[in-house]
Amino acid sequence: MIDLFEYCGEIASVGIIVNFTEDTETYIVGSPADIKAWAYNGCPRKAPKGLMRHNNKLGNLVKDINRLMKVKRELNEIMEVSNRLCNADTLCDGSCNAVLEELSEYYDVSEYANIVKNYMIYFLFVKFKICQRDFHKKIGLSVKGNHDRAEKYIDLFKADSEKIFRPFITARADDMFSVTKAVRCQTDIFDSSIYKIHTDNGNIRLFVANDSFITLLDTYVDIMSDAGRIVTNCENCGQLMITNRANASLTCGRTTCKKERLYKANDDYKKRAMKDPIKEAYLNFDNKCRSYRKKLSDSPELLEKYNKALTGIGKRYVPSSVD
Repeated sequence: MIDLFEYCGEIASVGIIVNFTEDTETYIVGSPADIKAWAYNGCPRKAPKGLMRHNNKLGNLVKDINRLMKVKRELNEIMEVSNRLCNADTLCDGSCNAVLEELSEYYDVSEYANIVKNYMIYFLFVKFKICQRDFHKKIGLSVKGNHDRAEKYIDLFKADSEKIFRPFITARADDMFSVTKAVRCQTDIFDSSIYKIHTDNGNIRLFVANDSFITLLDTYVDIMSDAGRIVTNCENCGQLMITNRANASLTCGRTTCKKERLYKANDDYKKRAMKDPIKEAYLNFDNKCRSYRKKLSDSPELLEKYNKALTGIGKRYVPSSVD
């Protein structure tokens, strides 16, 4: 088991540093106290014991959410392990430790890991360890009494599990992860901290979210907004994307989405144009001209004569009001 889990506390925190100059996002996972100590030490590149540091390109958080929505097995496997922890019998006899160990092994220690998935794993581990610790404090001689107490602590863990998975379960039902909906469904207080560190290489702002993935997401949206960027959904595929507020794009960077958006825009224009008799006549004329051009594509000389004649007609007859 990695040090991150050995040194975990009662609160699962994740910090983020966004560098728009270098287009990078840096994450630090651990307890609030350990993250605070790391910040006071100047946020060194090498994280101490009890913390895990990850670094990736700008926009990484959005990409990680999109991946968990697309590759469902990655989240399903964590949900399955979490469900196996929700067992009072295994909490009583201690066999839950093997399941907890299995959960920790899903944590990706690589620098470019999926931070959303990793944080969920860490959060679940911390919350179960608290339930396990509190249960053992009150363990007695009565088998039935112990089982009843175990059930109460398992219910607490179930509530935490539901909390961390809820945004994705809701998004799966809608077939789209909506930041606005995810944030509005959050009923808990958004517990977060900000550390401003002055170093020889410039100033650093470390934002820390405590016990909540949604708090991290809400903080991330604010960071992007302050930089003139918007976290929204692609109008074609529904995936999350980041776009500039000054020149907001309606689709993500995928070629298929851009083409689909262009086709839809052209189709909408044609539908509007058909309501205007002049524009409708022009569009019909234009479509016939395109058809003739295709037929003459094998005869360059005839095509050239046709284009010249068509240019003359256009100058005389195309209305100036036509877009």
